[in-house]
Amino acid sequence: MNTRADARTRQTQTPPAPRSIRVLVVDEEAPLTDLLTLALQFEGWTVETLANGLDAVAVAQRFLPDAILLDMMLPYINGVEVVERLRQSGVTVPVVFLTGRSSLEDRLAAFGAGGDDYITKPFSLEEVTDRLREVFRRSGLLHSSRVVGDLVLDSASGRVWRAGEPVLLGALELELLAVLFDQAGDPIDGTGIIRSLGLSGHSVIDTAAARAVESLRAKVNADAEPLVHVEHGEAWLAAARRDEPVS
Repeated sequence: MNTRADARTRQTQTPPAPRSIRVLVVDEEAPLTDLLTLALQFEGWTVETLANGLDAVAVAQRFLPDAILLDMMLPYINGVEVVERLRQSGVTVPVVFLTGRSSLEDRLAAFGAGGDDYITKPFSLEEVTDRLREVFRRSGLLHSSRVVGDLVLDSASGRVWRAGEPVLLGALELELLAVLFDQAGDPIDGTGIIRSLGLSGHSVIDTAAARAVESLRAKVNADAEPLVHVEHGEAWLAAARRDEPVS
């Protein structure tokens, strides 16, 4: 199998048209949900609201939100139980709690159920949008996001995540990863890497470039599916297709 040719084919396929980011707000306070809706729509995001947690699972499965803002105290069932039901139903969307309860026990219960973040009332609308933007940055949903498989590089912040977990890279490794993203799956040899790094202000010799490639490969791949590939002096970035074995 021609691995590099397959990589080029996969990486240069036309991506699907982007859709608006979707946020589900679950809170019984209508004035608050109205304000949140206006703030989130101002960001260009699509919003749907619920006043109780009973329908949260069904609506999440229909609406397919990219994040859920969830009050802790809700009619019928509380926010912790909502998250438990979501996770039991296979809904893995990030959940950010919005609540007036600030005790350690409440926080532990929220995170223990599968919550991703916790904001106490009163809060500013800017804080909520900033927290959501961080969630979307990790998920690779922002315009500054560059994604291959479950690897996300946020060009604006220079931060990297693999399966939602941060990948700590040095300045040279980060620039090298950007070079591989620029290649869109096409292999690049040592000379090309040195030239590309030089254009971004990193003057390196071939041995330093080779060490950076190996270090990047080790940090990004770790024990997961290989995304940084090196073969015959060339490096490229590609994810395996779902229907092919991982070598």
